[in-house]
Amino acid sequence: MTNVTIFKSDHCSACHEAISYFEQLGIHYKQLDVTFNQSNFNEMLRKGGIATPFIIIGSQSFEFFDPDKIKEALACDKAL
Repeated sequence: MTNVTIFKSDHCSACHEAISYFEQLGIHYKQLDVTFNQSNFNEMLRKGGIATPFIIIGSQSFEFFDPDKIKEALACDKAL
């Protein structure tokens, strides 16, 4: 199973797009809101993120929502 984590904030339209995308694909993900949660924000920083959406798929991370790159990362992760 692919491990996916999405760090999001409340007023981030790209975050909402990313979440909808994963739901449409039927991909389970862990969602961490950094809006009012300092612990989640600190975890995002520790993992290399500085903006939302910060998406981690397996060992790859993205600070943007690009469906093509996300799909490629999901395919690579499943092949491992």
